[in-house]
Amino acid sequence: MFNANKDFLGKRRDRAIATILSFKEKECDTYLPQDVSYELRKIILDQINDVVDLAYDLINDDIVINEAFLQRLDEILNM
Repeated sequence: MFNANKDFLGKRRDRAIATILSFKEKECDTYLPQDVSYELRKIILDQINDVVDLAYDLINDDIVINEAFLQRLDEILNM
């Protein structure tokens, strides 16, 4: 079951990345300096991959979620 879910998430990750990066290249890159375009690409890839890695861990029951900690972290990030 885990492998099927992992494969599904991997495919969805790849499609999401392809869609977002395609839009960035078509609509944004002409307005961005090359170094900014590269950094934006890197941030998109890093963040989406981080979320998918977290999902893999959740599916595999490798982590325990501390809701109070996450809520506090969200509050700090929003400040």
